[in-house]
Amino acid sequence: MGKRRLPIMAILLILSIGNYSRMKGTEDIRSIEFLSIFVIGLTSGLLILAIAEKFKSKK
Repeated sequence: MGKRRLPIMAILLILSIGNYSRMKGTEDIRSIEFLSIFVIGLTSGLLILAIAEKFKSKK
């Protein structure tokens, strides 16, 4: 799973950003939009941590 972890998280991040960009823009944030923003942040954080672990393991 270690080698496949980065591409899977990158694909999930792309999908969540694409899903968020399809939503209609309004002035107020609905709960589903909040959840999408939260998932984008969570996936980005996990991807950054995985990349940092990969660089640390190379040294």
